[in-house]
Amino acid sequence: MSAEILRVGRVIEISGSKVVGELESSVEDLYRTYKSRRYTVGQIGSIVRIEAGDKLVFGLVTALRMAEVAIAEKSKDKKVVERSSDAKWLEIELFGEGLRSGLGENDFTFQRGVVTYPLPGQPIFVATVGELSQIYNRPDSPSIHIGSLSQASALPIYLMTNELLGKHFAVLGTTGSGKSCSVTVLLQAILDAAPSGHIILLDPHNEYSRAFGTRAEVIDPATLNLPHWLLNFEECSEIFVGKSEFAATSQTNILKEAILSARRSFGIADIAADDITVDTPIPYKLGAVLAAVELQAKDLSPSKRESHDKIINKIKSMQADKRFSFLVRPDTEVTDGLVDIIKQYLRIPVDDKPISIIDLSGIPSDVVDVVVSVLCRMVFDFAVWSPRPVKVPILLVCEEAHRYAPRSDAAAFQPTKQALARIAKEGRKYGVSLGLISQRPSELAETILSQCNTLIALRMSNEQDQHFVQRALPDAVRSLIDSLPTLRSQEALIVGEGTAVPVRVRFSDLAEDRRPHSADVPFAALWCTDTADAAYVTDIVRRWRQQERPTIGT
Repeated sequence: MSAEILRVGRVIEISGSKVVGELESSVEDLYRTYKSRRYTVGQIGSIVRIEAGDKLVFGLVTALRMAEVAIAEKSKDKKVVERSSDAKWLEIELFGEGLRSGLGENDFTFQRGVVTYPLPGQPIFVATVGELSQIYNRPDSPSIHIGSLSQASALPIYLMTNELLGKHFAVLGTTGSGKSCSVTVLLQAILDAAPSGHIILLDPHNEYSRAFGTRAEVIDPATLNLPHWLLNFEECSEIFVGKSEFAATSQTNILKEAILSARRSFGIADIAADDITVDTPIPYKLGAVLAAVELQAKDLSPSKRESHDKIINKIKSMQADKRFSFLVRPDTEVTDGLVDIIKQYLRIPVDDKPISIIDLSGIPSDVVDVVVSVLCRMVFDFAVWSPRPVKVPILLVCEEAHRYAPRSDAAAFQPTKQALARIAKEGRKYGVSLGLISQRPSELAETILSQCNTLIALRMSNEQDQHFVQRALPDAVRSLIDSLPTLRSQEALIVGEGTAVPVRVRFSDLAEDRRPHSADVPFAALWCTDTADAAYVTDIVRRWRQQERPTIGT
């Protein structure tokens, strides 16, 4: 088929990277012409090319407009008459160009960015499947296969691994858009290409426990090992003092002195007591903290030791509460296990399990922020104190990121937000990558999201969320945000460093036994028959009272 048959219009206006073209055929004719060749002419997100000398300039269709215009022409008797006509325009965003290397249709080398701009009057052509395969060809650098081009399902789409991970990424989409499955496809593709990776996935809803099979080290509240001595002072203040206490300042001063004394009394070989600070990750016994607080209050009157008593009572109440057993350890179990904790969570050595899934669903809500803070800070501190060059790059994936790094400071536990912000701003220097997953991007801290140089935006119907994501995108592709409400499940718009050009992709399908547990509950089917009985309720009550989480499928 000749190039002339593929022509769809001509350039009528150029403004920077934006081009306006006039369609020369009806959309119906174009559809009939190219239906057999699976082109997507005249659709938002379709790709066109414009020939500019020895270069091919490629652009993305971002908008379609039609207006009735008046046309003046001469009749047979040479009188000027006016008639109306429907004019159709394409708005195109230029994203790259190809330099010809031969006479064949696909003999060109594609590169991102545009140097040679088209001129008014130059023809606009449909990008052929061959040209699209050149544009979305597998990069020469390390890459992962995540799905196919939405407009041409036969064309695989790849993301560049180093750019995706080295400069952080975010997966954003409303509930039901396929967000969890997309994250699973992405992480599975990374692990397929890099089986000795080091990934930590914070899972607040126990969705991913079966998604990675034997490749995952699943850590739930029953196996979680985050002893109290691993917390820094700010995190200790959160659980042993809280924010609502009237005498919080007085209590934090008391607690600070007691923890410092307890850390120094534990003793670690080769570390002088004077070098130990209140934040040094050295074990200490809560019994030593209680003794230090009692010593401070020894000669005080009952009215002046109120703050001391509150700290003592809070620590003792948490020691007696089974829900906090993973965190508040009895003195007999306090040992220097920091090396083993890091080995388990960071997968060093990998031992065929390159991903740690931290199930946060059973952790009490009043300490879950502290747990996330400790995990994020531990990852970053380990990287900071590691020798250069980086030997163990780490990916931290944070589901429901808007909970831990909210836009409003009033709603945040500041240590968690600060830990994530520090990874976002400085992590790439130390080999720590951040993956933010959120269904409410408008509630996510903008300064943290702005550090994610690859954005994967799935269906998003909330206007506030759309506007927020639009501000985070480069100017050249902001107009594509209008298409987010129309994306199908598993379909996403990907822009940024991880992809050579902006792309609308459909993520690969997952095997049934590798899908996360995020599917909608089938109300209609479950309500057709009465499947539960008294024994079902009795079992749930037992689990509820014993704080025993059911396994998936039971």
